[in-house]
Amino acid sequence: MMYRQFNLLILIAAALMGCSTATVRTDHERIAIATDAYLVMPGPGDLTGSFNAAQAIVAEYEDDTYSFEAYIEARPGSITIIGLNAIGTSIFSIRYDGREMIAAGTSETRTVNAEYVLADVLLTHWDIDWLNARLSGASISVAGNERVVTTAGEPAIRIEFSTTDPWGGTATLTHLERKYVLTITTAEFEPQ
Repeated sequence: MMYRQFNLLILIAAALMGCSTATVRTDHERIAIATDAYLVMPGPGDLTGSFNAAQAIVAEYEDDTYSFEAYIEARPGSITIIGLNAIGTSIFSIRYDGREMIAAGTSETRTVNAEYVLADVLLTHWDIDWLNARLSGASISVAGNERVVTTAGEPAIRIEFSTTDPWGGTATLTHLERKYVLTITTAEFEPQ
């Protein structure tokens, strides 16, 4: 059921985004996750798994707080992330196919960095060994219900989970260097 709703959501979002957005295409081989630390982008064959997820996200940066819903669709070779505001209007979309990232956003999301969003999703939810194989200048470790990304011997990102399942319950990502906090509550997770 969620799969059909998600496909409809992607079609509607794509139609709405085409009317009012700036689209950015990037073919970066890596994403800066902190000073001198990078997540090497996976190739098409490195993106495995197939699922849909629906999340409620609260983002805090400086004195501002933003709330939105995110829908994630992963298929072998690609990942798509759609963000919706409180009234259900698409505010950003990100698609990465292992070669390039295509990101679009509205005036509401001018400051959203698509690379950071994708990196935060991967760091929060993907397998630790998979991540460590792709980190340069950093490492990620797990202790209990917490993941810590370390650079130059210091924590740069902390991700605390309410459960041991990264897709269950609530995750709180605190980016210590960039000074933002994401509270991510996964409402639905459906393997395909």
